[in-house]
This record gives sequence, C-alpha cells and structure tokens, in this order.
Amino acid sequence: MPSKAPAIHDPAHWDSVSTNYAAEADRMTGRYAQAAWELAALPPGARVLDVATGAGALLVSALRDGADAVGIDFSPGMVEIAQARAAEISPGRRALVMDGQQLDFPAESFDAAFSIFGVFMFPDAAAGFAEMARVLCPDGLAVVAVWENAGGAGPAQLFAQAAQRLFPDQPVPLPMARLFNSPELLDAAFVEACLRPEAVHRVTYTWPAPPADWFREHAKLAYGWSPVWKMLDDAQRTAFAEEAAALAADLPPEGISSTALVGIARKAK
Repeated sequence: MPSKAPAIHDPAHWDSVSTNYAAEADRMTGRYAQAAWELAALPPGARVLDVATGAGALLVSALRDGADAVGIDFSPGMVEIAQARAAEISPGRRALVMDGQQLDFPAESFDAAFSIFGVFMFPDAAAGFAEMARVLCPDGLAVVAVWENAGGAGPAQLFAQAAQRLFPDQPVPLPMARLFNSPELLDAAFVEACLRPEAVHRVTYTWPAPPADWFREHAKLAYGWSPVWKMLDDAQRTAFAEEAAALAADLPPEGISSTALVGIARKAK
C-alpha cells in the first residue's frame, strides 16, 4: 500500500475529476441533497453553511429557496463549479476554498450547517463535526448525509466488485476510516460534537444504470480515491474498467439502489 495520504484526502484528486463529477452529481447526490434540504425545513432567509459543497448541490437548493447560503470545499476545482452554479441564482461570492476541519468563520455564524457526503470523509471527521457545531447559532441545525453501505453508493459498489474479481488477493479498502454508517454511529458523532441528535432518516434512490462506456470513461471518478487504483498501471486500470462494464451488463434496468442516512441534530440554546 502507498504510504502517502489517500487520494480522497487530496484536493488535487478532486480537482482532476471535478468536471465529470459535476456532470454526474445531480444524477445521484443531488437528489439526496435536495431531500436533506427539505427535511431540515428551514425558513426563508436562514443563514446556511454547506461543508464540502462539491459541485454545490445543497448550496443550489438552499439558494433557490431564499436562504443566505455559502458553500466551502478544499478543492478549488469544485469551488469554481459550485460558484458558477450559485451565481446563476444569487450574486456575490457563494463558494469558498476552505478546510472543513478548520472553518474560517466566527462562532455562531449560521442557523444551519449541512454536509452531504463530505465531513465523514475528512482525515479528522471529529474535527469536522466539531467545527460545524462551533459555527452554529444556539438552536441551530446540523444536517449530515452519509452512505449506509460501507462500500459507498451507485458505481462505487460496482467498482469494488470489479476490484475483488481482478485482485482477489488484494484487500479492497473502505474509502474512510470512520463511516458513521448507522444511526447509532451518526448520533454518537453528533453527541461527541456537543450536538443533540433529533432524527436519522433513511433516504433511498436508484442510481440510473448508464451504458457500459460510462464505466470505461469514469473509472477514476468512481474509484480513483482507492489505494488499489494507485497501484495499477494503465493496462490494469483499463482491465479494471472493462470488468466493471461487464458487471454493469447484469444490472437491473432501474439501476443500483443506494440508501443514505440523513442525520439531524441541534445545538443547545
């Protein structure tokens, strides 16, 4: 295994896949972001922070509903895309390059802080939860979405199967050390950050099954974070993508069902 930090913790990795990620984001994660936004039921004008905004799916939902929202991400490429999307709805700088483990905002700055498939991937996820809590006003909401399946969702599950078939002697690592992928684990993370858990909602959508070419062209997007990927040469990566494409041929017409846990917690008054 390589000793350097995994790609999932490297802004350059996310910069390199940002365009393709944005093209796919609303097909999959965008629906979960919209569901999380609706579950929070915030009033118009609420001050909202989106931590690890990615292509800005939650940020866009918030702005469209009249929130005073800003998104942050450690990837400049993602921030550029999120800002361009936000600018179509609201003027001003709405997306910023920032480390979610050390937010550059004063305490008690926001009515709600969201992280949609973001904070749980941080090298120090506890610091991410704590920072969300710090910037919340008293009685503010923290809303965090995580994948229930430890292997991720949608295409990530298929690429994990492909890796297991091609490299049966090589363990396929999970994407993050702390998954928070049960209501109990998610609630415990909130409590550790001095937030009061209120609810964990299961939200399930089906990732539409694309043509086989998608798996050939987007292997890095779906699995480039993995140490296994970094060990492969170009020929092996091609074989890996072909194996995933072959597996995709057996998918049901509706695609891959994926469940997210959307946890909601509140800061004490």
